[in-house]
Amino acid sequence: MIALRGDRTGWLRIRALVDTGATFMVLPETTARRLGQPTRHRVRVRLADGTYRNVPMMSVFVKLDGHEAPATALVVPGGQVLLGAETLEGLGVTLDMRRRRLKVMREPAITLA
Repeated sequence: MIALRGDRTGWLRIRALVDTGATFMVLPETTARRLGQPTRHRVRVRLADGTYRNVPMMSVFVKLDGHEAPATALVVPGGQVLLGAETLEGLGVTLDMRRRRLKVMREPAITLA
């Protein structure tokens, strides 16, 4: 379970899958609407089947096991919430493939210039 928060909402607890092949977090439209945040910008992405599509994007905050980080989320018509590699890196966690669990690598960090 993770928690998501948009600019104008409280925390929404939701089940998510880890997708190490995805760069960004992926949110179904219904989840994005529940976060109450508009999706004004679109970005061109390559899908798993090799095709390209322009999809809306939004910024959210993600909380997992006490770690919190901002994340870029792509909004798609349906499906499940997916945590991509950028989101995992932002949270400071990695996937332990042998145990099939997430584990803390370090405290989340950013560089301030």
